[in-house]
Amino acid sequence: MTAKPGPYRNGSDQLSVADRRRIADFVTRETGIQLPESKHQLVEVRLRKRQRALGLPSIKHYVNYALDNSAQNNERGHLFDALTTNKTQFYREANHFTLLRQYVEQGMQSVDDVITHSDGYGDSELAVWSAGCSTGQEAYTLAFELMELQQGNSDFHFSIAASDISSRCLEHAARATYKHQEAEQIPLALRKKYLLRSKGGEVDRVRMAPEVTRHVRFFNFNLLRGNYSAWTAHYDVIFCRNVMIYFSHEDRAKIVAKLASCLKPGGLLFVGHSESIVDVGKSLSRLQPAVYRKRQ
Repeated sequence: MTAKPGPYRNGSDQLSVADRRRIADFVTRETGIQLPESKHQLVEVRLRKRQRALGLPSIKHYVNYALDNSAQNNERGHLFDALTTNKTQFYREANHFTLLRQYVEQGMQSVDDVITHSDGYGDSELAVWSAGCSTGQEAYTLAFELMELQQGNSDFHFSIAASDISSRCLEHAARATYKHQEAEQIPLALRKKYLLRSKGGEVDRVRMAPEVTRHVRFFNFNLLRGNYSAWTAHYDVIFCRNVMIYFSHEDRAKIVAKLASCLKPGGLLFVGHSESIVDVGKSLSRLQPAVYRKRQ
């Protein structure tokens, strides 16, 4: 029987081993994200917040409510939001953005770890995908870098697609508003150029200028179960960094293969420095640590 929201009664109930496994199996099946036993306490704390928000009498009631196939409660989206980790920052692993600039400026041919090519992009548009964008810092960092390159080349155009499975993170990203402390990771010259003071009396916050946000489109996407077919050979660059660590080896290989199918020949795939891709198949070659190139 499906639990219905009601008054929250403070009790001593705990998340049972069976219910933790139900949650872990469901999340892994639907998203590929692993929730090992070592994360038991984290899972319980985050589910408890949702239980209290809904006013359910126990954490078991919440598990039943969230996983009931017949329930039209949209709670599964909140469940994924609660259990996904969203650590990110502006200019995280900054050397990747240096390589990106080299790629855009000089083309696709690698020589001694520096990308060189005599042709530019001309009138074509550089298509970039930030896959697993969290609250948007990576996508906006990409926008800063590409806008700077655009300053010296009016024929250069680009677009950035940014996706995440968390609706909560996407809403945050679309608001484009961040704490001053977060923005300190952005070079001062770029802060002065592309950030504005937040409206509404939020003196400790800044927001992205409209000329930045217009380059970025956010959308919800499940990397494991999503349909990639519309983007076959569509992107020049894909950033999917510090996301693979949450997947099993098998699911990681599936996702890498799908991302590779979305790259144009010569395009680049960036992953996190702490991540390793062993099975890159025949479509990708390793350019340098955490950077792979689609074979021509």
